[in-house]
Amino acid sequence: MAILPVAVPEPDGYGVRLAALGTKLEYLHPALRAGEIARRSATPNHPANTAGTRAYQEHVRIVREMHIQHEGWKRLLHDHLELVCNPEKTIAIGVMVGNAATGERGNPPRNLRRRGAATARAAMANDQPALFPHPVRRDEVVLSAEETDRLQVWFLVSYRVGAGAKVHIHNELSLPGEVEDGYVTKWKRRIPLPALEMDGIEPPYEDGPGEIDIPVDFR
Repeated sequence: MAILPVAVPEPDGYGVRLAALGTKLEYLHPALRAGEIARRSATPNHPANTAGTRAYQEHVRIVREMHIQHEGWKRLLHDHLELVCNPEKTIAIGVMVGNAATGERGNPPRNLRRRGAATARAAMANDQPALFPHPVRRDEVVLSAEETDRLQVWFLVSYRVGAGAKVHIHNELSLPGEVEDGYVTKWKRRIPLPALEMDGIEPPYEDGPGEIDIPVDFR
């Protein structure tokens, strides 16, 4: 696998803006990279949503692991949103698939697929605890009502464009402001990030050239 660096200037100072939230590009791009690798492990014989599901799972896992390992953040499952939360319980990060406007400074994106009510509640900054609290795992944070009111839920929004074996993943870290009918229609803050370019990932082996004849001795 080869990762092709994309030389992009930092006109808006995204590094400084990320640092103010307690994160770094080095914590976010590995999640996108892992998601792309996981996506390409799905074959046409898998269920239709396998590639996207595997990518999502790796996005969440790596975003969590990078912040837990390097910044002391903790896992947070809050109102059905899979997040990672800072020690001060003021910033949390989740993941979201955006549309073709993702990462563009002059054109705000929308999420590609309809989101549930939890995203709308996060955008309205009046999240309510889940009706049925889930069992808390070790190293997972739990928010009080007061902490919930202070929490900002940001999303690593990504959109992939494939061209042969290469893929450009456009991305940004953004804070939703308004959600209508499951789609983000307004963002409070956006931090467009450099696109991640990847190639050299071999497609998975599928059916092979023919059947394999394995002799069986029936007794």
